[in-house]
Amino acid sequence: MSIRCAIIAASILISAPELASANTVNSQALELASNQNFTQALDLLFRQDEAAKASYEHRFLKARILSWDGQYVAARRELNALMRSYPNNADLNLALGNVEYYQGNLNAAQAQYEIALSLAPDYVDAQNGIANIKKARESRVGDTGKTRWRIDGGLGGSDFDNDDLPEWNDQFLRAEYAPHNLAYHASIQRYDRFGARDIELRAGIADAVRGGWDWGLELGGSPDASFRPDLSLGGRLGKAINLENGLVLYPNLNVRHDDYATGNIQTVQPELTAYLAGGTILTGRLIGTFQEAEENQLGWLIEGRQSVTDRLQLRAGYARAPEAVNGLAITTNSLFGGLTYAVRDDLDLHLNLSRDDREDVFVRNSANVSFTYKR
Repeated sequence: MSIRCAIIAASILISAPELASANTVNSQALELASNQNFTQALDLLFRQDEAAKASYEHRFLKARILSWDGQYVAARRELNALMRSYPNNADLNLALGNVEYYQGNLNAAQAQYEIALSLAPDYVDAQNGIANIKKARESRVGDTGKTRWRIDGGLGGSDFDNDDLPEWNDQFLRAEYAPHNLAYHASIQRYDRFGARDIELRAGIADAVRGGWDWGLELGGSPDASFRPDLSLGGRLGKAINLENGLVLYPNLNVRHDDYATGNIQTVQPELTAYLAGGTILTGRLIGTFQEAEENQLGWLIEGRQSVTDRLQLRAGYARAPEAVNGLAITTNSLFGGLTYAVRDDLDLHLNLSRDDREDVFVRNSANVSFTYKR
């Protein structure tokens, strides 16, 4: 036997007990997890040596157990890290699809299942995932078995480069309830502008399945309005398109009619959003306004969002588009950005900043903070 072969054989003999030990621990952890003992399973994995912890098998099992335990942020973080080291791995796409499915993110889950099938066309678990999504879309209770609430709230303020203009302030609260295939929402927002105050109320209904076709209708208005619309009626129609390469496109159309004391304004906004790999989201939008006794206007908006970590998402954009203020739409140049931080799986915090230049009328700097709570 050559020296080289002897060294290889010796290394195998030395590492074999360690490999066997690691496999035994993994099997024990999987058995504990199958009996819903997730904390004990994760603790057993945590007590492995550093070499075992660095292995693919350990990390993949850890991610799966985290997802079964409902620790979705941690599970997604581990899976994303594995994907960077092991690209084109159908098992990882399946596991990430499961994480999205457990949270009711049907579009994102389907995209991951379809990537897994493109890598392994006969992957039964991925086929079952697609079937489960179809059932969930047919019955909203199918994916979680629970009713779903979403509550948003926040406050914001603006000041102007021209000190002669008073500051603007606003606060809002919005609640959405989605028991089955439909979601119902209502909101209230208070605006302090131009030294006056308006209270705007809105209510609407929308598709709650969040897969395939997507639509919504909303009715709102401000009693005794000073600068907000007396009556507002809007609608949305869109469709999620899942491409073979895992790219998800969401084209949609928003239309709105606003009835101000000074006249009516109709707004039409066709939009396309692309969900790319690595947590990148790009949006492009055209904005057209049609108003009585004024020229029709056309503008545009571009926005990008990027997940920096599993908890932090940054966004930035620019718009040159008509903005309706006090019943008059005037082209406004806007530079905006912000961030979203997931404090928990059910709670997000948002910060938004913008600078608006409204065609020789004013330059406004604004900031607002808000939250999203889901259960």
